[in-house]
Amino acid sequence: MSGQEEDSMEYVGDALSDDSVPFGEGVSGQGSVYMSDEEEDIFYVPERRPSLDLDSGTRPMETTDRYDVERARSPVHSYNSVISDGFYQCDEMDDDSDLPVTRVQLVRTESSSSFSSMDSDESEPKTKKTRCAEHKPEVPAALLRPELVKNPDEKRHPGLNVNFTVKAITKTLKKLGQEDLRTFNTMLWKRYPESFGAPPKSIDLVDLVDKLLERYDLEVALQITMDRLKHMDLKRLADYLTDLCKRNEVRYELRQTLLGKYGSVYEGCLTEGEPKPLDRVFNELFISDGGNAGPNIQHEVRKIDKLSTHRKKNIIACGQIFDLDTVEVKHLRSIVTNGIAGAGKSMAVQKFIVDWAEEREHQHIYFLFPLPFKELNAMLNQKFSLIQVIHTLYPETKVLPTFECDEGRVMFVCDGLDEYQKPLDFHRTETWCDSTEATDMHVLVTNLIKGNLLPSSLLWITSRPLTSSRLPPESVHQVLEVRGFTDEQKESYFRRRFEDPAQANKVIAHLTSCKTLHIMCHLPMFCWVVCGQFQRTFQEKGPDTALPKGITLMYTRLLLVHLRVRDSRCESKRSADDVRDFLMKLGKLAFTMLEKNETVIGKATWKGAGLDVAEAVTKSGLCIEFLIEQFVMYQERIQSFIHPTIQEYLAALYVFLTWRSTGKNLLEQARKLFGKEPDLLAVHRCAIETSLQSPEGNLDVFLRFLLGMSLNANQELLCKHFLPNKNTCPSFSEETAGIIKKKIKENHHPDRNGNLQCCLDELGFE
Repeated sequence: MSGQEEDSMEYVGDALSDDSVPFGEGVSGQGSVYMSDEEEDIFYVPERRPSLDLDSGTRPMETTDRYDVERARSPVHSYNSVISDGFYQCDEMDDDSDLPVTRVQLVRTESSSSFSSMDSDESEPKTKKTRCAEHKPEVPAALLRPELVKNPDEKRHPGLNVNFTVKAITKTLKKLGQEDLRTFNTMLWKRYPESFGAPPKSIDLVDLVDKLLERYDLEVALQITMDRLKHMDLKRLADYLTDLCKRNEVRYELRQTLLGKYGSVYEGCLTEGEPKPLDRVFNELFISDGGNAGPNIQHEVRKIDKLSTHRKKNIIACGQIFDLDTVEVKHLRSIVTNGIAGAGKSMAVQKFIVDWAEEREHQHIYFLFPLPFKELNAMLNQKFSLIQVIHTLYPETKVLPTFECDEGRVMFVCDGLDEYQKPLDFHRTETWCDSTEATDMHVLVTNLIKGNLLPSSLLWITSRPLTSSRLPPESVHQVLEVRGFTDEQKESYFRRRFEDPAQANKVIAHLTSCKTLHIMCHLPMFCWVVCGQFQRTFQEKGPDTALPKGITLMYTRLLLVHLRVRDSRCESKRSADDVRDFLMKLGKLAFTMLEKNETVIGKATWKGAGLDVAEAVTKSGLCIEFLIEQFVMYQERIQSFIHPTIQEYLAALYVFLTWRSTGKNLLEQARKLFGKEPDLLAVHRCAIETSLQSPEGNLDVFLRFLLGMSLNANQELLCKHFLPNKNTCPSFSEETAGIIKKKIKENHHPDRNGNLQCCLDELGFE
């Protein structure tokens, strides 16, 4: 073999050893490939002809000259070697004629498809043919195709992943007609033969996208698709793909913002201590379909008539709210969720948001925008458009002029309608349909609720019942109610909070033995108070200590939480005198009703107490309003305390604070039976006697609270927040315990001995 032949074989061997993708079945000899006339012209190979001596007087054709020829198709060449020679960079690519001209040198081999010298003398040395006469410096292929160039210093956006890229490219190319898709395939093959191999035999969109992502990085695959679409004069479709990518980036950044804002929680609506991950704290809630259930009336002693006409409703898990099937089948747009203070409404909202942000639930919602009314209050004095409100609360969305898209629904979560400081008038407020035009905030809120703004969006509103009942019925498609915890959910909550199983078992057994505490633990906020109290007990006295049996301190802490939440809802902080005045009026109302064994607060009662319904029901969270059906077509609004024990606690607080402030004993009628005693002890003795004389034990739990308020731990909290004189007074707990033990021993009221024993527990005596 001659030296030139060895060089030629070495060239072929290099091509065979290359790792690039083969040209396809037709090239490899595994099958025939259909080509159009145009494609056949591209790869046309002239037949071999013998050297011609056209004239005896002329010299033979020089074999050393270079000619422009088409490259021979060889069964063994590789696309990496082709690209390095600059193949496909010349005039055969009619759709890329603007590319620079480069030179390709072909080495002849002893192949039936190779070119030989035009001379008949086969023994002459093989010559190399150059494709282009003009010699220009070779340029790397990637630089000649800028869409393939990836900046190594540029970091990939974390929202760009394989799943999105597949969906985005597929969704874009599906908008092409069959003919356009065939053209796109052909252009892709011609432009990037080293990656796509054989010419396209069929229109297989899935295979096409797979090959793109197998051969190229995600950014490059997207850029190639945009580049080819623009080359086909389909700029709008290329822009559509660009918008898909932009919305995906905004969606990812929005998810991160929401996780940062809602992913952790301070329990009990207080910003104390360290925030905890929501998943460690959240417990499933009792959510029912229907919003007029009324308060929980379970009671340890009293028999209370049913306060509502609530019928048994479906139980709904938090993840089922706005699920895809419900939205599509029932054609829901807006859901209103009611619940008393501390029932867990905001926690349900937070769980919903975090599940969406972590892509666990509700992926049919493309953009989720929480619009808490507490934050909207800060915008009341300015004019905003709905889009501007979103851009203000979520700056990462500023790159998008609109949020409606065909990838999914837009959803707004408006938590705490009762916190909104502007009255909503759904009859006189002007209609507003332009989400880009600025107006007053109450106009935006009203029209968003009515469905005039972004009517295709979903809307979830949470509120206390009094406020949500003012919404127009035609704008509310479903009403849900968060009712706190069931008994099973209570146990689950405490096992989650106490990681030591022994402590959890001890707490659950203790709560089960104390019926009033167990009943009140239907409120998640109260559960948080109980957990905090018991955790302090374990830390201070050790894990083997007995848990305190008193209930008064728990209710005092619950009251302080409610008052702190109430202050956060007011534009300006209330003074201690205002808070004390409010509690004294509400406590007097509770005490008067308790003496009459009443639970429903009438309109005349409110006026007589000098209280505003909205102040007591909406802001304080200590009362509730609900509807009852008196007749088939008639409903009546009813107000009561959120639980009968709250009424009893406030009544006891009123008696105790009155004595501390004025020295007056409100139970003085019973006091005439006894001689001169220290004031507080006289109050206790009167309360014990009055409780024993009350029918059916209506004042039994009231008595426990009144006695518990005299203990130092309670007095310190009450004096600190509600009394100008911060000093505590003697509790007379031993003397009071002696009176109670004597009553038990006398056994004049055997049916009340159980409650008297609970009073001893409240005072810390066996």
